[in-house]
Amino acid sequence: MGAKPSAAQGTPLTAGGYKAGDDAVERFRELLRIATVSREDVSQRDNAVFALWIPTLRRLYPRFFAVAELTRIDDFGILLRWPGADAGLDPVVMMAHQDVVPVEGQDWQHDPFAADIADGQIWARGTLDTKNIVAAFFEAAEHLVGQGYVPPRDVWYFSSDGEEIASPTAAHAVEWLREHDVHPYLVLDEGGAVATDAPLGVTEPVAMVGVSEKGHVDLTVTARANGGHASTPAANDACRLLCRVCETISANPGKPQLTPAVEATLAELGARSSELYQAVFGNLWLTRPAVTKIMAASPETAAMLRTTYALTQLEGSNAHNVLPPVARANFNVRIAPFETIDDAVERARRLAAQQCRASGVDPSLVTVEVNEAIPYTEPAPISPYENDAAFDYLHRCVAGVYPEAGFAPYVQNSCTDSREFNAICDRVYRFCGFVYSGEARTLLHAANERIGVDVYKHGVEFYVAFLANLEHVETLGA
Repeated sequence: MGAKPSAAQGTPLTAGGYKAGDDAVERFRELLRIATVSREDVSQRDNAVFALWIPTLRRLYPRFFAVAELTRIDDFGILLRWPGADAGLDPVVMMAHQDVVPVEGQDWQHDPFAADIADGQIWARGTLDTKNIVAAFFEAAEHLVGQGYVPPRDVWYFSSDGEEIASPTAAHAVEWLREHDVHPYLVLDEGGAVATDAPLGVTEPVAMVGVSEKGHVDLTVTARANGGHASTPAANDACRLLCRVCETISANPGKPQLTPAVEATLAELGARSSELYQAVFGNLWLTRPAVTKIMAASPETAAMLRTTYALTQLEGSNAHNVLPPVARANFNVRIAPFETIDDAVERARRLAAQQCRASGVDPSLVTVEVNEAIPYTEPAPISPYENDAAFDYLHRCVAGVYPEAGFAPYVQNSCTDSREFNAICDRVYRFCGFVYSGEARTLLHAANERIGVDVYKHGVEFYVAFLANLEHVETLGA
């Protein structure tokens, strides 16, 4: 017997008839026009632009700022406390980031910071990542304050000005909250979304909620040889040896493992697919080996099962006719929740030594080291998703705004600021309350990023529903 779609444990929670209007879209567009572009070289960041962010928010959402308490974190990071009726209850934290990635070198059909509306869509950097969340939160809060609503517990909003460059702002916000004895019960950040065009032939939308995220580390692989003139190459020149080692590491990322969280993802997707998929993914006790093998054969699904090693950079000679004595490569490694950074590094080192011996080379000529210049992190703990009041509350909010959507936990491949909040909160979820089509998911960080006007308006309803119904989670921690 195949799996059945999951159901929320209670009445769906709605936005109470709220509908975002064109005025909400215009406020969103104004935020999109502020070119808050993060730069790896922070000295190249336009601080004057970032300085416009908070004053603009104050002007656009005056009612909310009249009741909220603002704390600045680092240069332009934001912590806002919306006082609740009972400050003794553990608060909810909503997260986003106001910074966006650069647009240089991309071919845009519209000015990326003009927020043009064309073909029913708003074209701008940040429409999907993540100024839509920023604007939706403030629209929801502004509306609810105007209705005289006071949340049953404190609601905190955090926004980083450097999420895209893995700045320490989120870590510093967590330090501030810990010092002030703030222990969130629930944290909601970017991550999954209401996905259409889901895999496995699913035709219905499915709300994908990240309950964990992979760890991340960059590894520098260095190969050494004698070097010399390109007219007399040898079998184990640094570049050739490096290429063989890198291919060995890339081709052996580790054994795939079907974790309970991935099984839950597959069960929900399978239940909404064909009868064949329902049978396969609804009976994993029998089909697990075959499912693991099939998923491991596809790059997209294989990433759900294992640690991945992405070869992203190669460095050799600075001249076309010189054999370099040193060649280097960079691996961007995403670490599965059942492994650690040490596991990933040790595997790469073992494979490098294995290839050196196969090449008849002393293994000491190739080293694998953590690139300390790039921030790295262990996999995030898995937040509860089975028979959990907070996770079901999210489900009920989704069901109230997107009644046609499924609901599934998953492990996120990318990294978010929310990982820092695991230090003070057990329930950290990664979900953006908007519909993201398959095409939209390809536009993250790419040219022509855009969101449908109606998609944005509908998404605001989710944030209204989430904030307006907190009293319905009767077992929320205190």
